[in-house]
Amino acid sequence: MSIDIRYNDQPTPHGMHTHTYYEMLYVVSGSAVITVRSRDFVCGPGSLIFLNPFDEHASRPLDLPYKRYYLLLPTTELKAFHNDVLLLSVFRFHGEQFPYVVETGSLKPRFDSYFSMLMETRSGAGPLSDVRMEALMTLILTDAQSLRPDMFTPPNQLSFLPVQDILSELDATFCSDFSLSALASKYHVSPGCLSSHFRRAVGISPMQYITQSRMQRARLLLLNSELSIASIAGQCGYPDVSNFVRRFRLQFRETPLQYRQKRISSRPHPEDKSAE
Repeated sequence: MSIDIRYNDQPTPHGMHTHTYYEMLYVVSGSAVITVRSRDFVCGPGSLIFLNPFDEHASRPLDLPYKRYYLLLPTTELKAFHNDVLLLSVFRFHGEQFPYVVETGSLKPRFDSYFSMLMETRSGAGPLSDVRMEALMTLILTDAQSLRPDMFTPPNQLSFLPVQDILSELDATFCSDFSLSALASKYHVSPGCLSSHFRRAVGISPMQYITQSRMQRARLLLLNSELSIASIAGQCGYPDVSNFVRRFRLQFRETPLQYRQKRISSRPHPEDKSAE
C-alpha cells in the first residue's frame, strides 16, 4: 500500500498550493490557520483536517511548537485502500460548505496513538505492515465519522444523480474529449442541472474537475518521466501544446518546463522526510 505518513515540527508557512494525493493533517500541538478554498480554519491540538487534490490550501503557524502529522494517500490508491463508500466520502465529496476539520476533543490521546503507530509501522517493515496501516486508517476514519457524521455523506444522499458513478467515469476518461452536454444527456438532465448538482457534492464543476485532474496528471508526468512537454500535453488531453502551457501556467503560475526544472533541481535527498 502506498500510504505515506510524515511528521513535522518546523514552523514553516506555506502559500496556496494543491497536491496530487489525498491528505489528512493531524495537529499534535501548537496551532495554525489553515486556509482552504479561501476559508480560514484555526486548527489546534487534536484538529484533524481532510484535503483532496482539488482543495487549494495554505497554512500559517500561530502557536509554537507547531507539531503535526501528514498522512498522504495517492489518488490511484483510494479505491484499493477501502471498499466502504461512506468512509471514503470524506475525501471525495467536498461540497461548497464542507467543514474540513474534525475536532477530536477528549479522544485526542487515542488519535495521537493512531498516528504514532502509523509512523512506527511505516518506518518498519514486515509482511503485515500494509494490513496494520489499513487497520489504523480504518480506526481513524471510523472514529472521525462518529465525531462528525455530517462530513461522511453517502453519495446517494448528495443528489438524485449518481454522483459517485459520474466521478468514476470522469476519473477514467478525463484525458479524453469532454462534453458536458453528452454527459448530461446520459443521465437525462440538462447540462446546467448536472453541473449544479455536481458542484454541490464535489465543490467544483465537472469542467473544473476535468481540468484539474489533467493538471495533476501533468505534474506527475513532469516530475516522474522524461517525456517531452508535447508528449505530456497529448497524454493529458491537450493536442494543442500552447493551450496546455497556457492552462498549466494559469493553474501553477509557471510554465511546465519551469515547474519541472525547479522541482527536480530542488528535489530533496531520499532520506529527507520533511513535509509541509
